[in-house]
Amino acid sequence: MQTAGPSGFYNVPTTKLLILFVGTCSVLASILDLKPIFHLQLSPHVTLHHQFWRLLTSHCAFTNSGELFFGLLIIYSMRIIERQYGSAKYAAFLFITLWVSTFLELGALVSGAKLGFRRIPGGPYALVFSMLYQYHRIIPATYRFRIFGATLNDKMFLYAPALQMMISQSFATIVPCICGMMAGALYRSDVGNVKKWRFPRYVRNAASRVSDASLASGPIPRSSTTMPTTARSSEILTTAANLRNRRSNAGTNNARARATNTADVREYIDTLTGRGASAEVQPPPEEDVQILMSMFPDHPRETIMRAFSAGHNNMNRAVEIMLSTPAPVGSSSNDGAGTTSGSNNRP
Repeated sequence: MQTAGPSGFYNVPTTKLLILFVGTCSVLASILDLKPIFHLQLSPHVTLHHQFWRLLTSHCAFTNSGELFFGLLIIYSMRIIERQYGSAKYAAFLFITLWVSTFLELGALVSGAKLGFRRIPGGPYALVFSMLYQYHRIIPATYRFRIFGATLNDKMFLYAPALQMMISQSFATIVPCICGMMAGALYRSDVGNVKKWRFPRYVRNAASRVSDASLASGPIPRSSTTMPTTARSSEILTTAANLRNRRSNAGTNNARARATNTADVREYIDTLTGRGASAEVQPPPEEDVQILMSMFPDHPRETIMRAFSAGHNNMNRAVEIMLSTPAPVGSSSNDGAGTTSGSNNRP
């Protein structure tokens, strides 16, 4: 499956809150027999009984365990989008696409009434497929493979359960999924500068305090071991001993081969110890450095440069390294606000 940086919920409080909310609502709806209140139907619920709250509750809970499992799996995998956007922009994106997809679903119910389409089942289908649209447009494939002559990539491992969700209840689930993709496309096209909208600052500050207190997750500890495995150490020592023996007996014809082997061993040892990397890797573009500094304001410039050096100037790799790098002691780390300013420069 597509890699999404560090595992777990580090720096993704919005994804963590969404998974907890949808999972809790789905379980309570099943235990308390409340599934009938989560589907969306114009007549008689909205037009006659004026149950307008169904416009929101229809996105809160899945009504069966299979769709709940696949839905939470996809939402968890979409944490890579939150790390690309930043928590503030990601929360604004979810809010905007929620309302846009709801109005699209209402239009589909009105226009499809004569064709027999009168009901949308409960579940955040639109939100899931709006996230998947951003994933399709932003995240590149890591590898490709062939099955029975067809070329596929690693993203199919998310598209397959998404397809199962879409066709699970025929048109009842196909319609909200299409509405979600349309809402994601409208957000991606930046109609009316919707990408620049954010919740008010006081709302973001309050949400940050709550997330720091109850939703914050620490980074996965990284190993500080720089020595190779025992088998590899023996191989290096054997190679070094052979080089010393060849140096004493070799002539002119073997000089070039000895130099090549010595360079290989030196390159491997330099890679383990970190020596010589700065001389071979070109400095990253200043624009990328500024983007990472705005995404991680609690870290000094030297830490940003080391991340670029370790990631060979690859922007995505540098972001992954910084996400797993704890903030310096004494700095105030903010999961949401720390990536807000940098998110405007990301797609």
